[in-house]
Amino acid sequence: MFSALAGTVWFLQFFFYGMGESKLGNGASSWILHMSTIILTANLWGIYRKEWHGVAKATKWIICLGNIFIVFAVILVGIGNAI
Repeated sequence: MFSALAGTVWFLQFFFYGMGESKLGNGASSWILHMSTIILTANLWGIYRKEWHGVAKATKWIICLGNIFIVFAVILVGIGNAI
């Protein structure tokens, strides 16, 4: 069941990427947003599923800091596209 779900979600990411790219154009912005969404979703899913349980506190801070940087970068890309 999880294999079918993973395959379906993997296929749908191309579908949604194509929808987003048509709205943003063929620049790097659509790819940046696509990849950052994948990374953030995977990190948040790992936190939710407690995959990071038992790691060093410094590692948890690095993951949180990385997620904050990604969100900040997405905001900058959004501002850049609005200009």
